[in-house]
Parts: sequence; C-alpha cells; structure tokens
Amino acid sequence: MERIISYDELPYSIGQSVYLKDDIDPKLYVSLLSRGYRVIDDIRKATASTIYVTRRRQDFICSTEEEYITNLDNGIQDSLKEDGISKPITSKLSLNDLFEHKYKLPFVLKNENQNCGREKFLIQTEEDYDNLINACTLLINKKTILLAQIVHGNTGNISDYENYLTLNFSVQEYIPTPSKYNTTLRLLTSSSDDLLYGALKYKTPTPYVDNTSLLGYLLREEFPLSSKSIVSNTTKGGKNILIGEGSYPHFEVKLLEAHNIHSDQFIKLVESAKKTHKKYSSELGIICGFDFIYSNEEEKWYLLEYHTKPMVGDYANRQGIHYETAKERIEASNRVRATALALTLKKT
Repeated sequence: MERIISYDELPYSIGQSVYLKDDIDPKLYVSLLSRGYRVIDDIRKATASTIYVTRRRQDFICSTEEEYITNLDNGIQDSLKEDGISKPITSKLSLNDLFEHKYKLPFVLKNENQNCGREKFLIQTEEDYDNLINACTLLINKKTILLAQIVHGNTGNISDYENYLTLNFSVQEYIPTPSKYNTTLRLLTSSSDDLLYGALKYKTPTPYVDNTSLLGYLLREEFPLSSKSIVSNTTKGGKNILIGEGSYPHFEVKLLEAHNIHSDQFIKLVESAKKTHKKYSSELGIICGFDFIYSNEEEKWYLLEYHTKPMVGDYANRQGIHYETAKERIEASNRVRATALALTLKKT
C-alpha cells in the first residue's frame, strides 16, 4: 500500500503542466505553483504531456455531458471486456417495462446519482415487485407525492418527484456473492499504473432501511421489501480486508479464498483496472475507484461502477489520516492525488 505523502513532499518541477478542476484543496494548488508546476483549468491549454490531477471536463469533446459520459462508460466497459470482465446486465428504468412487461427477478434497482450504498433496492420476490409497483404508482400521483412530502418532511417542487424515477434509476442484474456477507471489491488505481489500495468489503445483511428518498421511505414504511440490505460499504457499517496485508483472521482467510483472491484471475483483474485507468487517464483523472463484485455461480468478477471522485477514507485511515468534515475530506482526497502525481513523475 503506497504511503500518502504530504503536500510539502511533492517533487519539484520545471513547468510540468497539470490540470485541476472540481473540488480542490487550495493548499494543493499553492503547493503545485510553489514547486514550479504550470497549473491549468482550461482544457484548451492542455498539451500531450499534461497530467490530469482531476478528470477533464467534456468541454470541446462532445455536444452534451450525457454524450460524454456515455462514451466514457462504453470505452471503460470495452477495455475491461478485453480481459473478460463485463458489467451486470443493466438498463435504464422504464416505467412501461416495470408495469407491463415485468423485469426478471431478482434484480437491483439503483439510483445512479447516489453513492455510499444509498438507494439500492433488491427486488427479489413477487411481493417485492408488487410493492415496488405500488410505491411507484404513488410517486406518479401528484396529490400522494404532496402528502408524502408533508409526512416525511421533504420540501421541493412536486414536478421534481414526478421525474425522479425515470431520470435517476436503472435496473441491474443481481449477482449473488460467495458467502453469507454482502461483498464488493474496491481497487483504488492511479494513472501512473499503480494500485494504491485494494480491499474486499464485507457486511452482514441487515434489515432494509433507506430514508434518503421518497421511494426509500415508501419501500420501508408503506410497502416493505422482504429482502435485506445488499450494501457492503464501510460507511454503512461494513468492514475491509486489506489485500496484501499478509495476516488475517481465519474467517477472513476463508472469505478471501471464496473470492479467489491471491489467484492469477485476481492479478489479471488488477492489471485490467490499471490498464483501463491509464488508457482513460484524462477522462478519469489521476485516481479512480473501481468497484467489482464476484459471482458465486460463474466464479468471475463483474464491474459494478467506477468513481472519478472516489472516497479515500479507508485508504487514508490505514495511514492515520482521519477526516470528519467536508473540508478535511477534500484535503485527504487531494493528498492522495498528490501521491499519485509523485508516482507519475517518477515514471516520466
């Protein structure tokens, strides 16, 4: 596991061009300038040697942000497919299909605009499906939405809730994992072709609770789901097994074995993630979080999602860097970017 450096450990440069956008700790910006870097935030000023500390914007590439994201998603999936790693069958939620044609059970309904395990619902039984339809029916009705807003303490424009389902949600094939735990794998990679951090996340399934949206409220209070939570995030009480730590409790050893860790298959997965990140380094930025899930039935890995602004808390905590506030989170995230930048410069 690569040690996270402080800003004053950044190597000096003679005019190296670096691209910064999004949430940046001002101290990183000042540190880069003081060490001789040429910091740009306009993609038109980038050169072939520019290092993208944060992801580039879609400006001057595609006509819309949606087109840009679609092209990037397709490119990343195609790159991983070259190594036999695909994404669970996923489609945008269609209310017509939900009501008329029926999705195949079981499936995961997920809000693509949420993270940390929020708004991910396992629809497993016919009763779950009926409850989902009932909840969606209520959301479509303006009067019921208004009542739900009052009951649940929500505020906002009613039309926002009318569009909520069709704009945000997707339906994804359910992948059963090889243990009693909910498990996912997080790889934190750098465009320097390094693996910064790898951990298998696991959590005992717990009764389903989600109060982050009107849909979550309805599925918990009015039309409860029979399934338990499928989330493994540490922010939701999950735990990490750091890959490569060397010594684990017996049950964690068994959990790693069940996921075929320490095998050629896993090494290939890591190399594929690093290769993909390097190929799309300008679009992803200098660090990226890849989330994978292991199919117990097929004994293979699937890509769940990737993050251009990955959470670095688990990685930072391992090195005694803790954060609670948003400002501290941004600083920790950009210290990881600084670490990746230092690794990149070593290889150029």
